[in-house]
Amino acid sequence: MQNTLAANAGSAHSPDVVPEVLTVALPRQAGACYDLFCDIERVPEWMSIVRSAAVTTRDRHGRPRDVAFLARLRGATIGYSLSYRYRSMDRWLGWSTPGTSSMTILGCAQFTPLGEKSCLMTYSLFLDLASGGVPSWGDPQFDNHAASTAMIDYRDFVMRTL
Repeated sequence: MQNTLAANAGSAHSPDVVPEVLTVALPRQAGACYDLFCDIERVPEWMSIVRSAAVTTRDRHGRPRDVAFLARLRGATIGYSLSYRYRSMDRWLGWSTPGTSSMTILGCAQFTPLGEKSCLMTYSLFLDLASGGVPSWGDPQFDNHAASTAMIDYRDFVMRTL
């Protein structure tokens, strides 16, 4: 599943990019964890670098499709947009920046039931701020290992929220 998960993250920037894939067990129901993760407007509540998330387009089911974010950098703020793809039956969500973006962000998350009250979160994230003199992220942990920091931040959010 990990190769499939990473391959499905895909990006218009570089289809050859395969993000690192990480997993963590969550002691909560898979559907509830997926639904909370898909509540994109709540990302600033759990991802340390994100200041705001504004949905600019919704899909035919009312879910966020295109979202504009403001993120904290060291001494600056940067704006970027992500497009989201959903596979609800698989409890899978993928995201990527548009192909015209100067930075590349892509990833996906999937929630697999381990039992009635627990699940395995499989998470993949790739970030490239581009080499244009852009400062690093405003969180040293995020600078060093963005995927694990985001996944652990989400795990802690799940524990507080569900």
